[in-house]
Amino acid sequence: MSAPGVGAPTRPTRGASKLGATLFAVAVALPLALPIGSASLSLLSQMASAWLLLLSLGLLVSRVGLLSFGQAMFYGMAAYAAAHAMNAIAAHGWPLPFALVPLYGGLFAVLVALVTGPISVRRGGLSFAMITLGLGVLLALLAPMLQGFFGGEGGVSTDRTAGPVWLGLKLLSQRQVYGVSAAYVLLGAWLLHWLDGTRLNLLARAVRDNPLRAAVSGTAPRRVRLQVLLVSAFLAGLAGALQTLHVEQVSAGALSLQQSSMALLFSLAAGSGTVWGALLGAGLMVGSEVMLAAASRAWMLYVGLGFLCIVIWAPHGLSTMLGDVASRLRAARRPDLLWGLAALLLCAALSLVGLSSLIELLYAVRQQLQDGSVVRLYGLSLPSHSAEVWVGAALLAATGLGLSALVGRVFVLQLRCSRAPAERGHA
Repeated sequence: MSAPGVGAPTRPTRGASKLGATLFAVAVALPLALPIGSASLSLLSQMASAWLLLLSLGLLVSRVGLLSFGQAMFYGMAAYAAAHAMNAIAAHGWPLPFALVPLYGGLFAVLVALVTGPISVRRGGLSFAMITLGLGVLLALLAPMLQGFFGGEGGVSTDRTAGPVWLGLKLLSQRQVYGVSAAYVLLGAWLLHWLDGTRLNLLARAVRDNPLRAAVSGTAPRRVRLQVLLVSAFLAGLAGALQTLHVEQVSAGALSLQQSSMALLFSLAAGSGTVWGALLGAGLMVGSEVMLAAASRAWMLYVGLGFLCIVIWAPHGLSTMLGDVASRLRAARRPDLLWGLAALLLCAALSLVGLSSLIELLYAVRQQLQDGSVVRLYGLSLPSHSAEVWVGAALLAATGLGLSALVGRVFVLQLRCSRAPAERGHA
């Protein structure tokens, strides 16, 4: 279980908020100035789309306390709408730049939310989650039947280079595609910043904390939930349209329950109610679905185990826990805490190597994925049926877990003890 007081969300000061916004804008724009290859820029474009999708989920969870299992409904519908819009522009020769198509996708998602929102926001909590789940599954089942719009099993294809040139953008290169994606990421960050300064943000938090009291005071919880849902749908629509602009194709998988579930999982794991939390979640999501999936066929098992660990030890999300630990380390100004953190990370890496080795060995033997009896682990070719290999992996995992538990307990205790002197010094 997480330590009391560690990982609790805190509100940043105004100066820290401005500095964080500046650093975020620099981090988003920096890849455009670096000599990065097309493959890396493609991954960054996927991260931009994932960032917007996770931010839309984090907005619902953190502001109004709604857990959506149907966010792929807005994401997928906007993706299809963007594909049809791009094809129509190219076919009729309309002077509309493809770089503005994501805005159309976002507005289309808002229209979808206006239709489905009054049904889902009648109640909060579990009722909202179940209604969004039902709507999402219903749309995913209808997609193969409505082939005129959804294109059947093959989906809808498009060509991002068929549109008119606008501001020198022909969208031929991945750098230009990421430039457009980065612009919409900054738009999403600005929209979140704007929302935090409005009355709607205060009303949403009041509805989240106590909807009955908010209703008695004259606020309609249903209306507040719908307004926040519209903003969330717009962000999810931007994400879906950007993904279509990037891959030039959209299929029924964009509407699937797996799309919603994976996005919700990484949103909760990272704590994506902030721009940095959504960025962390997007990195984890794209890294898992692309790089981890390419490295291991058991990648879904790793994702599930990782999410379980985060729920146990960082219930408020990784970004909140990391920010809290970093602030306490700065306040304590004790080098021994940094050494303790380094030792904890080393022990965690040791246990990760051992556990992943056991998982790969079990997966190779159970699924019979290896021709012969050799499995590749961290650059080494090891016999999967050798008792020494299994014992070595088990000892490595047990040693790493034991040391991680011991070092982690000592580190958390030192971090708690350093808090009291720091607070007395500020007093």
